[in-house]
Amino acid sequence: MERKAISSDRSISSHKPEDKKYFVAVKNHPKLFLMVRPTETKSWMYRYYPPSNPKQSIISIGIYPSISYARACEVWREYEDLLSKGIDPKFHREEIKKILISITKNSFNHFAWEYFDSLDQTQKSNTLIRKKGRLELICKYIGDEPISEITSPKMLEVLLDIQANSLNKNGKPTDKAERCAGIASDVFIYAGARGFCTSDPAALIKSQLAKSSYGHRPAVTKPKDLAKLLKAIETIEGDPNTINSLRLLALLFVRNGDLRRMRWADLDLEAGRWQLKPLKGQGKVNMVKDMDVPLPHQAVAILREQHKINGHTEYVFFSQTAKKHQIISDATANKRLKDLGYKDIHCAHGFRATAKTILQEQLKYPLVLVEMALGHTTKDPNGTAYGRFEYIDDRSDMMQKWADYLDALKEGRGTAEFRADAKDEADSTAQLQALIVELGEEKVRELLKP
Repeated sequence: MERKAISSDRSISSHKPEDKKYFVAVKNHPKLFLMVRPTETKSWMYRYYPPSNPKQSIISIGIYPSISYARACEVWREYEDLLSKGIDPKFHREEIKKILISITKNSFNHFAWEYFDSLDQTQKSNTLIRKKGRLELICKYIGDEPISEITSPKMLEVLLDIQANSLNKNGKPTDKAERCAGIASDVFIYAGARGFCTSDPAALIKSQLAKSSYGHRPAVTKPKDLAKLLKAIETIEGDPNTINSLRLLALLFVRNGDLRRMRWADLDLEAGRWQLKPLKGQGKVNMVKDMDVPLPHQAVAILREQHKINGHTEYVFFSQTAKKHQIISDATANKRLKDLGYKDIHCAHGFRATAKTILQEQLKYPLVLVEMALGHTTKDPNGTAYGRFEYIDDRSDMMQKWADYLDALKEGRGTAEFRADAKDEADSTAQLQALIVELGEEKVRELLKP
C-alpha cells in the first residue's frame, strides 16, 4: 500500500500503528523515513549506503515527538553534507560521542565529584555540606573544562570573581574565595595523583587573594550581660560535652579549636595545669608556640566530670559521631549559643574579648597578664619576649579570681560586691600572716583549733 509522504508535523498524525512496523518517506528528503511500530512508537530513521560499504546502513535519529519534524530535517541535512564529503555519518557520530565522553571523564566536574564522594566516610555531614557548596560554585566556572587544561591565570580569574561577590556587611572580603581555592587544590591533587593533570593551579592563587576579614567577633563585654549569658548556658540540656565546653570557654577563654582538641595527656589536674601547642601559634609571629594554662579549681571540677565520660579516650571532648577527628564539631558551641538567642551577640571566640575587657576594666589586671592568658606574645620593656612559664603564680591567681568572679555573677553578685569579698579575703590573709610572724605557725594552729 502506497503511503503519503510526510511533509509536516500535522501529516504525521495520519499514520496509525498496524500489525507490523512500516516506513513512511519524508517529502523532498531522500533517505529520511518515519518508522511506525505496532506499539504506536514513531521513530526517525536515516537509511543510506556508506561511502566504503555497499551494504545499506540505518541510523536512528530519535523518537517523535521528542525529535520534531523540523529537527529531523536538520539532522538529515547534516548527514547528507557528511556523505557528500565521503564521511560515514554513523562513524562520525560515534567519534563525536567518544570525544564527548573523553572530555566529560577528564573534566574538572568529573574529578570534583569523584573526590567529594571519597570524603563521605571521613568527614561529618555539616562539613560535607559546606564543601559541596564550594565545589558547586567552582564548577559553575570551570566544571566542563578538561582538568589538565585549567591554568593558574584562569583560577585567579575565577577566585577573584568569587572574592568580589563574597563580601561581609562592611564591604570587606570573607574567606570564601580562599576556602574555594583550598578545595579546588584538593581536586587538582586528587586528579594529579591519578595521572590526569601535572600541576595544581589553585595552589599559587591564595597569596593573590585579599586577606579575609570578618570584623570583630560578637562578644558581651558588660558584667550584667555576662551574668545573663552564664545563667543561660546552665540551662542547656543534652550532651554534657556541649555545656562543659562552653563552661570551660568562659573560664579559660582559649580558642575554641584548642579547647576542642584538649587531650588528657596534656593535663595535670593535680597541679592544675594544661600545657598545649595552640593551633594558631604554629607559623604565626604574634602567637605563642607553647602555652601553660593555669586551671582554677572550677575548671578542674568540670574536667573531672568529663573524665568520667571520656576518660577512656585520647580527647577530653571525644565525640563518637564525629567522622574526622573524633572530637566535637567546631560549630557545636556556636550552634548552642545561637539556640540560646545569642546570634550576632556572642560567639565561642567572643569569650576571649569578654575576658580581656572585664579583666582589665573591672578586675584591674595588667594587660601583660591578660595577653599571656590569651596566648599572645608579650615583651618586657627591653623587648625580650616572655616565656610560657613567666608570671605563672600571678597568672594562676588571676585565673582563679576570674573563675570566682564568674561564680559571683551567676549567683547575682555584682563587681563591687565581688571586689569587697576579695578585699575581705585579702585582709584576712594578711592578718593571719602577721599573726604567724608574731606568734609562730605552731601556736597559731593551736589557737585556730575548734
